[in-house]
Amino acid sequence: MRRKTRNQKPELRNQKDEPRHSFVIRISSLIRHSGFGFLISALLLGGCTGDPQSRQELNSAKQALDSGQTDDAIRSADSVISTNDSPALAEAYYIRGYAIESRPKPDNAAAARDFRLARDSYTHGLAYDPRPEIAGRLHVQLGNVCYYQEDYSAAVPELTTAYNLLDPSQPKDLVLYHIGICEQRLGRFDDADRTFQRVQQDYPNSAYAAPAKAHQGIRGFYVQLGAYSQPRDIESAARAAAAAGSAPLKTSEKGLTIIRTADVPSYGQAEQLRERLALQYPDARVMP
Repeated sequence: MRRKTRNQKPELRNQKDEPRHSFVIRISSLIRHSGFGFLISALLLGGCTGDPQSRQELNSAKQALDSGQTDDAIRSADSVISTNDSPALAEAYYIRGYAIESRPKPDNAAAARDFRLARDSYTHGLAYDPRPEIAGRLHVQLGNVCYYQEDYSAAVPELTTAYNLLDPSQPKDLVLYHIGICEQRLGRFDDADRTFQRVQQDYPNSAYAAPAKAHQGIRGFYVQLGAYSQPRDIESAARAAAAAGSAPLKTSEKGLTIIRTADVPSYGQAEQLRERLALQYPDARVMP
């Protein structure tokens, strides 16, 4: 069993958690998902650079990013970086990474490239001794990128550091929730349960309190192929699961039959199952 308790409800495609793909084109930043209300301009009010030109370029970069002009923001950030004005570099790398992460993704290859570029930018920013406000946001965005790259072992320390650095007045519910997801997918089930319990205790009114509760007690993973109403689709999906090497399991909800594989003990094994099914069922996803 994947849970300590029985009689769980099947998890449908439209649940709160993000869908699992190699890379997700339509992805918002972790800060936006968490409800962080700051603007880039607010981040830079306390900034101190030694070069007036750097201050002007940083101001142009944050204005461009606040207005959704990501290419202009990247150009202005790169201009600051080229000056090697050390007091301004952390902010410049932050804005550059954030703009790269936020710009439209025409396909998964572009998303993969932008995640690599953003990760590199946030890592560079942290090398320039940023003040705590910027350091917290660099860590949270770096953790965000690692999370969506499925580099969970790298994401946990970044998100943990971010959680400790970010202003307590900011809602940090999703940061904590994502730490729990990472721990779970790394097989650190007891740590994940404790983290999910903290989400519920510290953020009882959060949108992530209920998903955190739903994730508690999980001790295994499976692949959900889809939910179907037609018998031919149900049987076809069941045959595909069997061909991939797993006994197909069927559950029903809201008039649909959900086809999933049997449980496996690790996220990596479930991902291997998903990859075997992906050509025929590209929307198949590892659960939970």
